[in-house]
Amino acid sequence: QIPSFGVTVTSREAVSRAEGSCTSEVIEALPYLKKAYGSAMQKVLHVGPDSCTVVSNLLKEGKEAWGVEPYDLDDADSSCKSLVRKGFVRLSDIKFSLPYRPDSFNLVVVSDALDYLTPRYLNKTLPDLARVSTDGLVIFTGQSRTAEG
Repeated sequence: QIPSFGVTVTSREAVSRAEGSCTSEVIEALPYLKKAYGSAMQKVLHVGPDSCTVVSNLLKEGKEAWGVEPYDLDDADSSCKSLVRKGFVRLSDIKFSLPYRPDSFNLVVVSDALDYLTPRYLNKTLPDLARVSTDGLVIFTGQSRTAEG
């Protein structure tokens, strides 16, 4: 449980079974996040692969939404490229400071973006994610991989 948010996550279903991707879980969780965060879901930043998909879904629901895509967009479809051209989605390495002012968003949702960061970068990235959010930070992660597999 995250005391400041009052949300408990206990289901293994929140972890993707499709090569560690949490995008579908983020989309499925949006109604629950809206219920939990209410008006804090008005201005949302998604950080992670497939930000175009998440941002597009939120925009269709009348939310203000932006995305940070930490990986290459070479294979992006035309609607994703349009979101990038319009400034809704940015390509940015999250190991460095996010290109937003403090408290720019009500809620920051992160998926599949922190799993491979070293502790050194996590210690820089997590406070930066919190810096741009006024009401909350929700993190979806893939399954941890151990040396045995």
